[in-house]
Amino acid sequence: MERVSVSALPACNLGSGAVADDEFVASFEACSYPNQAFHHPDHLRLAWIYLRRFGAQAAEDRMCASIVRFAGSLGHPAKYHETMTRAWVRLVDGAARLTPAPSDFVEFIQLHPWLLERNLLGSFFSPELMGSDAARHGWVQPDLAPIPFSCARI
Repeated sequence: MERVSVSALPACNLGSGAVADDEFVASFEACSYPNQAFHHPDHLRLAWIYLRRFGAQAAEDRMCASIVRFAGSLGHPAKYHETMTRAWVRLVDGAARLTPAPSDFVEFIQLHPWLLERNLLGSFFSPELMGSDAARHGWVQPDLAPIPFSCARI
């Protein structure tokens, strides 16, 4: 896989742009990827790679397990949020279903720059729901609007 051209992305902070897909995934899963370089667009990229490689359900499960492990390796296991993680994977999955075979992540995110909006989940989940223990520790359905193009899996 080719490296991502950060300059080709719409105003985003992609810390993993200089790293090939396989190297990015391997270093993240080994918890050796630098935390200071793992930003929102990097979460999206990891979800996009997982979805392409493993399919929707396995990608969701792997993303959750990987982020739990990564947060734990940094001494911050409480930062993990199950509903947030699964919701973002489902949004990336929905966008991917609308984009047959983009050649790379740059093309994908250029077609779906709305995914870069970090507050997007506020369109689907109230702050009260996202702040709940139930949402932090398990999947809860959105209370404001359904996630578009999502196949409910849990």
